[in-house]
Amino acid sequence: MEDEKQSYRRTANPEGRATGYQTPPEAQVIDERGLAHSTVRRMLTWLGCQWAALAAGRKLILERHPASTCHRFVGAVAPHKFRSPQREQLLRQSRQLIHLIAEWDELFPEKFFPRFATRSGFG
Repeated sequence: MEDEKQSYRRTANPEGRATGYQTPPEAQVIDERGLAHSTVRRMLTWLGCQWAALAAGRKLILERHPASTCHRFVGAVAPHKFRSPQREQLLRQSRQLIHLIAEWDELFPEKFFPRFATRSGFG
């Protein structure tokens, strides 16, 4: 989340609109499943735990593009976004990985997730 005031709830429901499945026109029942704010939090937690994939991705990017600054992106997080040093670290690593994936996609034809990270045993 680049907006430091953006909450998990507002991310899951932008402008108060639920994010969910579109019910096919021929369906008998409306699919009311939606994205929960807790899912956004869990996804960021999972991304933050992918430190080995982050390190391997940085190494390959720097080999391909030595002028890259991917290793210098700190991924600072607003202080009100976490209550513990562990959560701060997870959120920082999540931001670093998202930043790295954007650069990865410009340099390599294979997607970072699921192809590289999963096949490398990181995902």
